[in-house]
Amino acid sequence: MNSWISELCGAVFMPHGQCYLWNPTLIGLHAVSDTLIAFAYYSIPLSLLYFVRKRRDLPFPSIFLLFGGFIVACGTTHLLEVWTIWHPQYWLSGGVKFGTAAISLFTAVALVRAMPVALELPGPDALRLLNNQLEDRVRTRTADLTAANAQLRREAEQRLEAEAEVRRLNATLERRVAELQTLFDLLPVGVGIATDATCRTIRTNDAFATILGLPRHANASLSAPPGEARQSHRIFKDGRELPPAELPMQRAAANNTSIRHFEETIVRNDGTHVDVLVSAVPIRDDAGQPTGCVATFQDLTTHNHAEQQRQEFERRLQETQKLESIGVLAGGIAHDFNNLLTGILGYSSLVRTNLPPSAVAPRRMLGLVETSAKQAAELCRQLLAYAGKGIYVLRSLSLNSVVTKSTALLEVSLGRHAALHLELADDLPLCRGDSDQLRQVLVNLVTNASEAIAEKAGTVTIRTTRTALTADDLEVLVPGHALRPVDHVCLDVVDDGCGMPPATLVRIFEPFFTTKFIGRGLGLPVALGIVHGLHGGIRITSAPGTGTTVRLLFPLETASQSPAGHSASAFPVDALRAKRVLVVDDEQAVRHFAADALVRAGYRVTTANDGLEALAAIRAKPNGFDAVLLDVTMPRLDGESTLLALRTIAPDLPVVLMSGHKESLVTDRFVGRGLADFLQKPFVAEDLTARLEAAIARRDGPPATP
Repeated sequence: MNSWISELCGAVFMPHGQCYLWNPTLIGLHAVSDTLIAFAYYSIPLSLLYFVRKRRDLPFPSIFLLFGGFIVACGTTHLLEVWTIWHPQYWLSGGVKFGTAAISLFTAVALVRAMPVALELPGPDALRLLNNQLEDRVRTRTADLTAANAQLRREAEQRLEAEAEVRRLNATLERRVAELQTLFDLLPVGVGIATDATCRTIRTNDAFATILGLPRHANASLSAPPGEARQSHRIFKDGRELPPAELPMQRAAANNTSIRHFEETIVRNDGTHVDVLVSAVPIRDDAGQPTGCVATFQDLTTHNHAEQQRQEFERRLQETQKLESIGVLAGGIAHDFNNLLTGILGYSSLVRTNLPPSAVAPRRMLGLVETSAKQAAELCRQLLAYAGKGIYVLRSLSLNSVVTKSTALLEVSLGRHAALHLELADDLPLCRGDSDQLRQVLVNLVTNASEAIAEKAGTVTIRTTRTALTADDLEVLVPGHALRPVDHVCLDVVDDGCGMPPATLVRIFEPFFTTKFIGRGLGLPVALGIVHGLHGGIRITSAPGTGTTVRLLFPLETASQSPAGHSASAFPVDALRAKRVLVVDDEQAVRHFAADALVRAGYRVTTANDGLEALAAIRAKPNGFDAVLLDVTMPRLDGESTLLALRTIAPDLPVVLMSGHKESLVTDRFVGRGLADFLQKPFVAEDLTARLEAAIARRDGPPATP
């Protein structure tokens, strides 16, 4: 064994080249192969080193480095194999191999020791799971970061909004301060503001400075040190001059209490005395301690005047409301009476036309019934006139002409001891009115004037003038139609009779109020209603023993106004041809009378209690009627709504309206809706048939000439 080792390690063995028999091909094969292996070995550690440097998160980096050293050592042994082909430096080759062996051994030991830990490393599935978990955590964290960023953005936006709001509030505050300063300056009540608890400095607004006779915003304090305030006034209470400590503002600030309704007299240096009512309130800090004072100074003279105006306004308002409520009541009563009178007067006329000429007594009794009904109708017209719903035919007229044409009638209305005197203005402008209604007003006023003169000799003067109304004139007019401060024509009725005390004067326009016997009391209320209905105004001045003046005012005629009222039809009345008429009225007496009168005149009649029944009848037979007699005021569906719906069904159907109200109030609401005619309640059979015949004739045209 020892000899073999000796031989193996002895000089018998030659260099590799000799071992390779110096065959060039064989030597080249080994040299090239070992060289390539060496270079390959050298490249692997470089890659491992690059990988470890880039992936510092990998476990066991030392193992990678040991493997790199081991591979480098292996590559070196292959290079030495090439070297020893020609140079037998086996000690060097052996040393390298020994180092390679040591590194290999060390690497193997390290690998064995790291194996348990390496085996515990997660596999691909675990790595995927961990990766998914990591991605979930990343997504969660990203979402949290995104939410945090959004929250930060919102907070930043909110901060910007808050800053903008602060700027806006500051601007608003500055504007409010400016507004309060303007209000402080413009308040009609004097205001003083003390900026310290001792009231050494008191700032004034314009009103307070005017009361004190000081320049604007001057220091008005009487407690100021000498030279800091202008002493322009002194304060007195019950004739005694008050020292500064007893003044309301100083007391309020010193005692930390409010001073209310303190009356004092300000005496200015120019001798002016001003009585004022003072109220002072302390200004307190957060602890409730006074830091100043604010006070109002109200001029009592401007105030015994504002209170008087307020009371006068309340009185006029109450008077207006009372007259309006009475007017509504009177108008409603008159409307209902008109419906009842329509039936009474209508049936009386029907019965009378059917009586033989020999029935003298029944005819006389029916005549009395009709006369009473007409008188009741006249009373209704007076009530409607008072309510401003009378029947007017408005046209241009001259008040002078109305007066002169009524002179004979007015003289009859005068008593034995009264004389009529006319003072009519020359070139009096025209106004718009109804001569019949104005004549009735004149008769009522002259009758009242004559009765005021009574048994002593006196004069009733009727005067016409043109006047320009002022705002003061409008204040004393009886409440009603709103007039403007422009030129008006005036009609005055003046008497030198007994006059009226204030208690009577405030009630003279109440219906049936009278100082005479029972049954009177509609004259002045009717006059008031007529004047208001003609868009005029009325003013009465009177006192016991000085007589009474009644002034009527009417607006001047303008070019844009045109005469109003109903004009008779120019069409001839067509012969009766058994026409069918629909009568619509919620009042049974009116409905039955109209139906009976029309049937007797040869018409075929259908009745309806209200607008809904009327529309149902027309929808059932759109072409089945030749005319409609329609009431204006009905429950469920009134005349205006009924006519509006009817025009969509039968656009050309003649409609005659009937109402107890005046024509202009009714027909103005139906302009442009094809209204054929208007019939005033109460009416008789002759008026009813004449209006319907004319309405049908206008639709069908005049009859053909034979």
